[in-house]
Amino acid sequence: MTQSPLFAPMGVLAGITFFVLLFVPAQRMFGGRSEAQNSATGDIPGGTHNPNFADLLEMPVLFYIVCLMAIAAGRGDDTMVWLAWVYVALRAAHSAVHLTYDKRSHRTALFALSNFAVLAMWVFFFLPPLGN
Repeated sequence: MTQSPLFAPMGVLAGITFFVLLFVPAQRMFGGRSEAQNSATGDIPGGTHNPNFADLLEMPVLFYIVCLMAIAAGRGDDTMVWLAWVYVALRAAHSAVHLTYDKRSHRTALFALSNFAVLAMWVFFFLPPLGN
């Protein structure tokens, strides 16, 4: 049995999630960030609040579900895989912005685009293109 190509973007997104889980506390402990810098990213200085990690546990649930549904239904075709990689790339860019210069307008645009990508996956799953 061959492995679905959808597992790769799912694994990469899980990797990004674990990276953010470990990066933010490490940045707080060893990164030399000031309390103002921590506050600028929505972090509570000395606290455990990690909004980027929370973002990676909310909407991505719909991504993982539609991927698993596509695999189970044998619908993990090239379009679904392409949309999955677009979603993961947008989420990676969102996290990169959030963890670096944190410009809210850039972050919001990337977040919105990623939501449209996962919405497209759901639409494609239930309404495949004509001729299929």
